[in-house]
This record gives sequence, C-alpha cells and structure tokens, in this order.
Amino acid sequence: MKKIYWAWLVGVCARLGAQAETTPLNEPLEEQKETLIACELTQAPKRAEVPVFDSAKECDAAKGEYHYKLWLPGGYKADEKKAWPCLFIASPGGKAGMGNMATWLKASGYVVVMLVESKNGPWGPIVGNFLAAHDDVIKRVRIQEGLKIATGLSGGARASSAFVQTRSGFAGLILQGAGGAFDGKGVYQVARLKGSHGVFVAMTMGEKDSNKTEVPRMKTALGPARFSSYSFDGGHAWAPQETFEKAIAWVEQQIYRKGDTSAAVKKLLAPRCAAGGK
Repeated sequence: MKKIYWAWLVGVCARLGAQAETTPLNEPLEEQKETLIACELTQAPKRAEVPVFDSAKECDAAKGEYHYKLWLPGGYKADEKKAWPCLFIASPGGKAGMGNMATWLKASGYVVVMLVESKNGPWGPIVGNFLAAHDDVIKRVRIQEGLKIATGLSGGARASSAFVQTRSGFAGLILQGAGGAFDGKGVYQVARLKGSHGVFVAMTMGEKDSNKTEVPRMKTALGPARFSSYSFDGGHAWAPQETFEKAIAWVEQQIYRKGDTSAAVKKLLAPRCAAGGK
C-alpha cells in the first residue's frame, strides 16, 4: 500500500514540476541577450477585438501558456525613465528570431519580441501567443506607445497584420513575402490599418515569389499614402538585410513625418529621421 501511495505522490510531483510557470515580472533581465519569457493569456479576447476571429471557439482557443524571446538594447538600464521602440516578430514555422534584421535592430535601439508558439495553423494560438506576449512585455519593459511595429514572413506576415489591429500603440507593419490576413472570400482584413490613425505598411517581396501579385493588391487595399513595397532578387524568403533596412527606414520616416506621434516618439526617431527626405 505504501509503495502505491509513494508512486502516486511521485507522479503528482512530477506533473506539478512539469507545469510551466510564468516568468515573474521582477525577473532580472540582461541587455543584449535573448531571454526566454513564459507568459499566459488567461482571459479570452472578445471576438470584435480580433479581425480574423469568426467564432467564440477561436476566442477560447487563444487562452493558454506561451513564450517569447526578449531582446533588450544596450543602454536600456542606464535611463530608468526612457521608453523604447519595439518590434514584434512572427515566423510561419514558430520560434521566431531576428535573422537578417538583427544587425539593424541591435544598432538602432529596439526592444525585440520574438514569438515562440505563433506559427501557421489555427488563428487561436497565433493570436493568443501575441496577446500573451504583448500584454506581458508592456508591463515588464518600458516600451514607447506609438512606436510599436510588427513583422513576419508568409503566414507570419498575415498574422502580424492582425496583431497591429488588435492592440493599440502600433504605428508600423512590415509584411514579408505575403499580404495581410484575409477572409474566406479572399478579402484582406485591413480596415483598421487605414484612416488618419492607421498604420504605415511596408512590404518586401522576392522577385521569384509566387505571392508577388499581392503587392499591387495590398497597395490598392491600403492606398499609396500608407503603403510602400521593396523587392529583392530571391524567392519566398525573409528580406535580405539591405531590403529590410529600406523598409523599416520608410516606416520610421512616415511615422516621424506623418503619423499621429507624440513628442516622445519624435525624439526617439529624430536621430534617424530629422534629416531624411519627406
């Protein structure tokens, strides 16, 4: 009988130990190092909040435990009052990383949020990972509202287009290798990207990418004032470093010159944008 009890107790302890725990908000963070953060979405989003959700079932499926990799720029700890620009990254295969974007991001003082579980598949976990990570990181790290940008490749691009419409404070979107999310009729779900308080959208596309027909479609859907595209010699892939830098430079310029921006946002962008073209 004792052997059965101890076997049961060991099993319970093992299961409890295996359960993921969210990373405490006071967990020490290091600059210039990727740190894995565990977070959780405990409350299902409302259907009206997420442009790609069609049912309450999808809302419930968003709840769960998630992770993201967090990068803090050098100098983050030097000024305890300074807020920083932030880039959210989604990959079609999950476990997003900075890749070709790393050099520019590290040199430009961006906080980077790389989603782990978000990948091609049902919308519930895709959006759930973003919501859990976003709502965690804005409490954990000093991020400048109005200077949040999202990017992703292929399905990650479509996901990113939903992200920036689901939470406030986003001013930029860089679609790589695909357009925005669309409904069952193939219509882009981009209504919240437009308007005077909309998002500036850059799109990168390989010359040999079969999705390149989406570039003019996205331009038509958004209008030229908030859209720009950049091509490169390649296929369905993340943009090369040079192409990404052109895309994000355009996004920053538009935010700085035409966006509904605060003085804090302009101050952060001024070193790169004040002397740039209109």
